[in-house]
Amino acid sequence: MLALGQASPRLVQMVPLPTALVGAYGVAITPNNKFLLVAGYTATAVLSVPALEAGSSAAVIGVLGDSGAGQFEVAVSADGRYAFVSDETTGALSVFDLRTALQDGFSAPGVAVGIVPLAPGAVGIAMGPGGRLLYVTTSDAYGPHGELWVIDAARAEDGNTSAAVVGHAAVGCQPVRVAVSPDGRTVWVTAAQSNALLAFSAATLQADPAKALMAVVRVGSEPVGLLLVDGGRVALVGDSNRGLVPATANTQPQTVSVVSTAAALDHRPALVGVVPAGLFPRDITVDHATGRVLVANFNSGTIEEFPVPAEPGSA
Repeated sequence: MLALGQASPRLVQMVPLPTALVGAYGVAITPNNKFLLVAGYTATAVLSVPALEAGSSAAVIGVLGDSGAGQFEVAVSADGRYAFVSDETTGALSVFDLRTALQDGFSAPGVAVGIVPLAPGAVGIAMGPGGRLLYVTTSDAYGPHGELWVIDAARAEDGNTSAAVVGHAAVGCQPVRVAVSPDGRTVWVTAAQSNALLAFSAATLQADPAKALMAVVRVGSEPVGLLLVDGGRVALVGDSNRGLVPATANTQPQTVSVVSTAAALDHRPALVGVVPAGLFPRDITVDHATGRVLVANFNSGTIEEFPVPAEPGSA
């Protein structure tokens, strides 16, 4: 747990997670800012944000689990009732009724709503504006097997998991993160083995997936982390160079690529700069109080901070 809004992020405390979790991967906070969800591969922990901020040692409220394996990234519905967790090993999306878990207990009937079958390597997950659609990436195996899946959130929440998928498209090699533009019209994906940031039309992903690709931006080696800032005008991409692509392993620096999304969609040169990073910049977020970017350097064990880059030419 870090304190922000000061000269630099300050470590406040380390919070032990339940032994049912074997790690800490994706995190999400509910819209009311009361609960923090942590996907830990074997299960997903739910923690009280007020308890964390008060320094309580009893912040863990419960654990969400089902038959899905490899729980990796997590998203929360717009009303805060449902949690969606990508299952990397099973290749699926687990759906949990968080409200029922909080009211009746985490092992109560109806907490585990169902599992949406996708493909092996389900990792990246993002909720579209308004919470109507979910987007999930699957990488399958190394090579040209990656897909982007469009999921009807309401169907998944109702347990209609067999009909929840409303579109999917091929998205290059090893897609790992996904982000949706604020207007919901464009879906962005980092494809690690393609060394690229890809843009897709959200509408065409459902109507004609083979024609959904709108732009390809060549970034650094093995991009993973992805964040849209400046109202979606800038995409920040963590170039991990983590060594999965033998031809580029340890030959390129780890950086955060700064991409103009408008230039990318206009098919103009879109890579407008890079920011030096630590080893394996895995995930990226922003502190809205200070307007500064925070990068988690996975292999360095560090948090990096820098100002939000603005699109060139913007005020």
